[in-house]
Amino acid sequence: MIVGVRDRAGDPALLHRAAAEARRRHAVLVPVLAWTPVGGEALHRSHPSPELEHAWERNACAELDELLTDTFGPEEPVRVQPVAVCAETLRDAVTAVAVREGDVVFAETPRPSVWARLGLRHHGSERHGVARAR
Repeated sequence: MIVGVRDRAGDPALLHRAAAEARRRHAVLVPVLAWTPVGGEALHRSHPSPELEHAWERNACAELDELLTDTFGPEEPVRVQPVAVCAETLRDAVTAVAVREGDVVFAETPRPSVWARLGLRHHGSERHGVARAR
């Protein structure tokens, strides 16, 4: 189970859903956090600094660990293998990690449109927010 995490507000619920699915499938939960170099990728490419890159990655790993501890407490409900990936977007980071056929990706459920909230459009199936890697 691969789940992209972005922030503390919506991610605990998403992590709990993904953990329940991982438990059901006897799978490993892989929370993915995308990080980008301070100043942007272009500045980093023009003035690379391995020391800074390692520091940014350590900070991202610490942030992800803190989110997991805040969400699950000291006892994780399933085997968890967190990954911090240098990527411009969370989607790019998740895509880089979900490389095997059969990887299941939990994505943030998009906010329904105004039309859907008014009941004027039928929105998605109950499996909304889950996709398989190809």
